[in-house]
Amino acid sequence: MFRRKRAQSDFGAEIEAHIELETERLYEKGLSYEEARTAAYRAFGNVTRAQERFYESWHSIWWDDLLQDVRYALRLLRNKPTFTAVAVLTLALGVGANTAIFSVVNAVLLHSLPYPEPERLVRIFFNNPGTGLHGVRFSVPELEDLRDRSGVFEQVSAIARGSINLTGGSQPQRLEFVVASPKYFSMLRTTPQIGRLFGPQEFTPGYAQAAVISDSLWRRDFGADPGVLGRTVHLDSDAYTVVGVLPPEFRHPGQPRVHDVDVWITSGFSAAPDPPPTRSTRALPGALGRLKPGITPAQAQDRLTAMAGQLRREYPTDYPTQGKFTIEIQPLQESMVGNVRPMLLLLQGAVILIAFIVSLNIANLLLARASGRQQEMAVRSALGASRTRIIRQMLTESLLLSLLGGAAGVALAVVALRSMLRVVPSTIPRLNEVTMDWRVLGFALLISVLIGLLFGLAPAVHSTRANLSLAIREGSRGSGHSLTTGRLRDTLIVSELAIAVVLMTGAGLLLRTLRDLLKENPGFNPTQVVAANVNLPAPNDPRLDQYSTIGRQSSFYRELQRRMNAIPGVELAAIVSDLPTAGSPFNFTLGVEDRVSPSGEQLRAEPILISPDYFKVMQTPLVRGRFLTEGDEESKPRVAVIEQSTARRYWPNGDPLGRRLRVGQSPWMTVVGIVNDIKHDGLDTEGVPHIYVSIYQPFDAANGVVFRDFAVVMRTALPASALAPEVRREVRNIDSGLPVYSVASMNEWLDKSLASRRFSAQLVSGFAALSLLLASIGIYGVLAYMVGQRSREIGLRMALGATRADILKWILRRGIVLAAVGVLAGVILSASAASMMASLLYGVRPHDPAVFLIVPLILLAVGVLASYLPAWRAAKLDPIFALRET
Repeated sequence: MFRRKRAQSDFGAEIEAHIELETERLYEKGLSYEEARTAAYRAFGNVTRAQERFYESWHSIWWDDLLQDVRYALRLLRNKPTFTAVAVLTLALGVGANTAIFSVVNAVLLHSLPYPEPERLVRIFFNNPGTGLHGVRFSVPELEDLRDRSGVFEQVSAIARGSINLTGGSQPQRLEFVVASPKYFSMLRTTPQIGRLFGPQEFTPGYAQAAVISDSLWRRDFGADPGVLGRTVHLDSDAYTVVGVLPPEFRHPGQPRVHDVDVWITSGFSAAPDPPPTRSTRALPGALGRLKPGITPAQAQDRLTAMAGQLRREYPTDYPTQGKFTIEIQPLQESMVGNVRPMLLLLQGAVILIAFIVSLNIANLLLARASGRQQEMAVRSALGASRTRIIRQMLTESLLLSLLGGAAGVALAVVALRSMLRVVPSTIPRLNEVTMDWRVLGFALLISVLIGLLFGLAPAVHSTRANLSLAIREGSRGSGHSLTTGRLRDTLIVSELAIAVVLMTGAGLLLRTLRDLLKENPGFNPTQVVAANVNLPAPNDPRLDQYSTIGRQSSFYRELQRRMNAIPGVELAAIVSDLPTAGSPFNFTLGVEDRVSPSGEQLRAEPILISPDYFKVMQTPLVRGRFLTEGDEESKPRVAVIEQSTARRYWPNGDPLGRRLRVGQSPWMTVVGIVNDIKHDGLDTEGVPHIYVSIYQPFDAANGVVFRDFAVVMRTALPASALAPEVRREVRNIDSGLPVYSVASMNEWLDKSLASRRFSAQLVSGFAALSLLLASIGIYGVLAYMVGQRSREIGLRMALGATRADILKWILRRGIVLAAVGVLAGVILSASAASMMASLLYGVRPHDPAVFLIVPLILLAVGVLASYLPAWRAAKLDPIFALRET
């Protein structure tokens, strides 16, 4: 400050010197003194040079002050290694947690999709809102309407995703594949790594015999051999020629699954094996489109809504009035991340609260440290240092500490992120894009600086408000400003406890949801049940289909069960088309005999094909009627088994046994049995009714509905790892081209269905436990500091007659009051914010009484325990020693 004033004085003197020199020079040239003086003042160049010199001098002084502040801060941190280590470690936890979670949020929610102009890509849905149906299948003519009639799309592609058998290698394997329109890749504006993508030669009514493979498959199965181009691969017995390999970063823009897509093929969807392309034949499951330049999603939606109205009027028989047929678009990125957005935002909010708690904890540490430096600050002020200068010095120390903690936090985040990605559920999209890029590092820097300002500003400002003479006297006694800082420290602790309550309440609600789901009755006994997935090929060429008839399929199923039952250790085996909790992509209209749907409501149901022993393997009890039998085969009348909830829903006052129903366009089936409900769609999903039919009876072959995917379920004491080789060997003995995959116990399948909920509950619970630890340390630190600073007062109280019990109660009361106020504030905040978590809960109310009772009690108990230790220390204080020491 003094050097800056001197520089300002020098600046004025230098300008005057330049003016005098210029005046003398002009006077010697013959001008009068007044003219020379006036011209000198106008000599802008000289003044500019003087200004430049002044600013150079001022910049040098500012830079010197900054370096001095940094050197002094480093010296202080080096002289207090314990304080520095504790502060840096605490900061590293806060910054590291925020950085790790933000790296996932950044990749999933903030990064644009890895395609050119991704904002123009949309997902297209066909809906019948009048019957409550969203995202129904559509027909080829409707796809052509989107492309040629809507006027909003530059390109459109139908999309169908599934799994397929790859044969011809050392062993058969099951791969994820996508069949799309020929313009799929040009719509996404993708270029191949080698070879080419689909071109004009692939425009055929049916399936083109060309395949594009992923970089992963190319390296895994073909050793990254460029000679793979032109090679023939067999997919479900059909021969395809590999024409291109995609770059490593390319991913299909669809909902994530356990495995990425490895093979892309193309079709016009208008020839065998697809049904005839009539408007009423709706077999296409999904579509993507790229909007024309200059057309916004809102404008496109308006035009599509108008087009849907025109289609309803032009084709009234294809679009019943009660369906209210509509077409809807959604930005592609939103459609991919919409389901996981609430969970990721919850996790990011939780770690931000952790950052607040870290800031409050460090602020308390700095307040305690600043109290010991009151005498230093008072002496600085007495010698002329301004309040701004002192605040700047203390903020420099805080920011330096936060940057050190931030650097440690980034290193911690790198390690934590690697571990976290191993347990992140596969339902979260774009995990392959998670990385520590410049945006993540910038966020880490920002959060570090904000934490430094947050925890450094209050102690810095407060330290400059002390009375100089009082501060010097108190500083000499070592008491600091314990009385003046008490309220501020109490406020910080109360805030810390309130945030801890919010985090613990959120964790409690998520854990309660997870616990209830784990206790949910799945409708079967998963213990000692192992499942193995097998798929029968569905070639495009009917001549290659060795399982083209229900008779051939039934022979295979019976032989497979015979071999599975013969494996040592297997008690009983059965076959099912969809494993429980795995969900099914197929559901159909449900027709119930003699029942008229109210208000045109369209009933839906999911058919589950099973072998007769399925319910015995799963130990699902029979409520009424009978199970399916081996005699329920192709030549016999169609029969079905339903669940209790289906019976109650459609026959509330009657007996469903002997009544008839149909699923889709299948033949009518007679209900012969009722079983307990099975959670086929997931433990946390109600789903549609399930209709169990015999795997030996054709479901709806006349309309091309044939089930080829199935799983073998076996009741056995053997682990899945021991059983897998035996299952593969027996399947290959029947058909060497069939892969066996995803062999796992049913308990593992149940765990997978809850992976997303388990992940979020565990992370938030970990953050809540960390907040509880920090809050308890904060209470302990405040009371321990108070005991140390007020030891003389404690000694006087005891000398005047206060008992040790009185001192214990006095200190303990202070901690309990702080904890109670913090907990009360936290409960109010939690009650206000709990409704925001409703979408993440299942079977638990956002204001669950048990959670809102247990969490405050835990916090109060921890507060009492953290308060007792310093209170006990104060009660053991020797009054004579305390008075002599102070």
